[in-house]
Amino acid sequence: MKMTRRLVMSLALALAVAAPAHAQTYEMNVGHVLNDKSSYQVGLQYFADEMAKRTNGAFKVNIFPSGGLGGELRLVQGGTTGTVDAFIVGQPSLESTIPEYKILSLPYLFDSEAQAVEKLRGEFGQKLLDLLPAHNMIGLGWAGVFTRGIPATKPVEKAADLSGLKVRVMQSPGYISTFEAFGSQPTPIPFGELFMALQTGVVDATDLSPDLVVSGQFIKAISHYSQTGIHQLPSIFVMSKAKLDSLPEDIRAIVLEVGRAAADVAIKAQERMMADGLEEMRKAGITIIAPDVGSFRETALKVWPAILSGVPNAGDYVAAAQAK
Repeated sequence: MKMTRRLVMSLALALAVAAPAHAQTYEMNVGHVLNDKSSYQVGLQYFADEMAKRTNGAFKVNIFPSGGLGGELRLVQGGTTGTVDAFIVGQPSLESTIPEYKILSLPYLFDSEAQAVEKLRGEFGQKLLDLLPAHNMIGLGWAGVFTRGIPATKPVEKAADLSGLKVRVMQSPGYISTFEAFGSQPTPIPFGELFMALQTGVVDATDLSPDLVVSGQFIKAISHYSQTGIHQLPSIFVMSKAKLDSLPEDIRAIVLEVGRAAADVAIKAQERMMADGLEEMRKAGITIIAPDVGSFRETALKVWPAILSGVPNAGDYVAAAQAK
């Protein structure tokens, strides 16, 4: 009996010594402002599932969609202070923290969504991600490119048609300046209040990608969608540096690897959802307009100097973004 007891105790001690660092459990809260059917959610669900799988259930990810951890500016603030573990946000929400991100608010910076994705996944995108650690954040990866058109209650076929329209825009100086150049009345309104604003005439139009028009039920409040492509809005999967640094080295490596893969999953989901969204709008009777893009581009390019004012090394970033 004594030999058996000694043997059991020896085995238990050996197992304890051999246990991996992540036998302890870890938890992460991740937020975003889109709904639970969005590309953000798809990417984050992959992240949650894969982290659990790679750590034998030791790492739990809690996802909070629809602003469950706050709006995008609050998420960014929480990332810098370490009070929010991780999040996906649109790039404009990082502009006030990192001025170089204003580069991505230049209208017609990229010729297409495909070009934007290629550049963001390459050296240009990595240079921008490398700016995050100085602000106590880590960029896990670019999580989407939203090709934005004009959902409206009236047709927008050329740049002049935007003159006088009340247009809901992102709370970004670059977006506001762009629509002011068109003669619009840019109106920053929280995303959650946009449906009612369109339905009641507080605004006449907004700028959104097709998937967001559908998921936000805006097809019930608009009659036309103009494929202007003025902005290619990137989103980023960001983690608090404090949270990452609090994890053991082996877990950190898994988080970085799986986080990048999750961002790629979100990008692919976004591409599919934009195509599906356009088709759903057609089926719903929304008039899809192929506008005179040249007229929009000619006007929009005039705001570049104002947007780039005060941005460090602006010329170098623009050249890198547009290099063939």
